[in-house]
Amino acid sequence: MAGRRRVPARRRPRLIFFGSIRMELFGFVRADGAVGFRNHVLIVPLTGCLQRIAWRIAEEAPGAVPLIHPNGCDFQGPDAELLGGMLANFVTHPNVGGVLFLTMGCAALNGLHLAKIVAENGRPVAEVNIHRCGGTTKSIEMGIALVRPMVAELAAQQRRPVPLSSLIIGTKCGSSNADSFTYCHTVLGATCDRLVDAGATVVLSEDCELYAGAKLLAQRAADLRTARDILDMATTLHGYWQNRFNIDFDFPEEDQEKLIKRSLEHAAKAGTRPIQRVIDMSEKIKGPGLVILNAPNTDLENMTCLAASGCQLIAFTTGNGTVVGSPAAVTVKMTATAKTAERMAENIDLDVSGYKAGALSLDAAAELTVNHLLAAANGELQKAERLGHTEIAFPLRGVTF
Repeated sequence: MAGRRRVPARRRPRLIFFGSIRMELFGFVRADGAVGFRNHVLIVPLTGCLQRIAWRIAEEAPGAVPLIHPNGCDFQGPDAELLGGMLANFVTHPNVGGVLFLTMGCAALNGLHLAKIVAENGRPVAEVNIHRCGGTTKSIEMGIALVRPMVAELAAQQRRPVPLSSLIIGTKCGSSNADSFTYCHTVLGATCDRLVDAGATVVLSEDCELYAGAKLLAQRAADLRTARDILDMATTLHGYWQNRFNIDFDFPEEDQEKLIKRSLEHAAKAGTRPIQRVIDMSEKIKGPGLVILNAPNTDLENMTCLAASGCQLIAFTTGNGTVVGSPAAVTVKMTATAKTAERMAENIDLDVSGYKAGALSLDAAAELTVNHLLAAANGELQKAERLGHTEIAFPLRGVTF
């Protein structure tokens, strides 16, 4: 047809179908090759002293998200290295289109040169120094003046077709109940199998939840090195708990079996595919396939680690309900408890209680979940985003678990 521009074949996304699911993704391709499914300006205070200023700027600049944390000048040694590495990962996260840094002349994190890292990744970046501005009000005004044009620039960018291999989904559970382990994890696991088979990356985490089942998980490793890494993760935890808390691991056989069963029920939410590798919480995820992120299990710390590692989405199963979100990763809350879906409707994104009730087959529930996750990736706002939940907690090595 005259006047119609033909799209080169190499740029067309490969469509993948599972049942009635048409797996199409549209994202923002960054200059460094990363693919994001949101296009936020991230406001990052380089010391906890500036949290309130970050909030005030974000409130006046829709499209900006504050990364609120209390840290900056307090961590030392390995913990300082971990914080610095995770901040570097956050400011270059695929869902982040630009960054505003808030700093002071005395902020220890100035030495990380994070603005340079963002610029080298081809994203707009600006900085407000509170000492140079002359205090809170002037800093807020300057921050708003810098952020609003960045938001407008990012809003003008268009999504492009991207392959399924660009999708990295973290899995998390919190405030769980029996329905979580029996039904919700089964549905999410079947969903993750479909996504992995289509080329995506799925991340299993929560180290102490995987501890008891580590030997059986190691049998699913794709190679000997990964199997050793899984067992080493469990051995390290064992030694830490024993030496620090003097925990007696000499449980009766019946209790051991219960612990293993529960551990495998936790792992089930990420599916059944071979485990390709184990990644430390300081690293970025390398896919494709199913991988383990060795990170704490507590909700905010684990979500912080999943987001920092590069997950664009986090599928969060909950039995009783939870409200948390992330400043970088899109958080999808799902439950298999009908009463929770009703009572916590403001926070729950996906209700798969029909699988428990027999109204949905496992295939149908997994199809529903795949469709929801893809819609979320393609721009459909989730409840945590609408409500402004951007909670975060940076982990410490050897202190928290």
